[in-house]
Amino acid sequence: MQKRFIFYSTVVVSLFLSWITWQVMHGTEPIIDQWSSRFVNQWTGTTFFSIFRWITELGSGSFITPFILIVALLYLLWTKKWFASIWIVAGSFLGYRLNGWIKLIAQRERPSILEEAEGVGFSFPSGHAMGAMITYGLLIYFVSKEVKQASLKLVIQLIGVILILMIGLSRYVINVHYLSDVLAGFGFGYLFIVGWIIVYNIVSKKSFG
Repeated sequence: MQKRFIFYSTVVVSLFLSWITWQVMHGTEPIIDQWSSRFVNQWTGTTFFSIFRWITELGSGSFITPFILIVALLYLLWTKKWFASIWIVAGSFLGYRLNGWIKLIAQRERPSILEEAEGVGFSFPSGHAMGAMITYGLLIYFVSKEVKQASLKLVIQLIGVILILMIGLSRYVINVHYLSDVLAGFGFGYLFIVGWIIVYNIVSKKSFG
């Protein structure tokens, strides 16, 4: 059941990314951006904006870099699994690099610039959304494998998913990304962690199993 879900979800995400990326690369404004752009300006200067301005920092490079190093070290001390710890860190860093490469190919301009929130450079896909999906997604996967209590595992997964969604949404709310950038960031991040985990399971079984 789990393998089937992963397969079909990967197909759906891949089709969506192909469609949205084709539109962006050809200078066509996606329908979702035509619909969602009208709401952004009314949030500027509000408490709602301020809350998401703070949330967006949880996906910034300046936060993620020390965070993932510390958490990976704690994971190593907890589980004694050095290869998994390295794989988590490597996946997080490679994911951010991959995001930069995709941005250079797409070269989509941002809806607005906000330098203090890392809202500079190209826009598609959102680095915060993609990075959060990869970094927190990998943590959810590896930590959940070590937790035996079903209720605690569910809590960890729910908190992680909500955090990922909120970080991605924050980029749209503070108007440094189009909504399609955020969704594409989630999509690319999802495909990355699926592939990264598959490779991990293959390599770890051959090397340690």
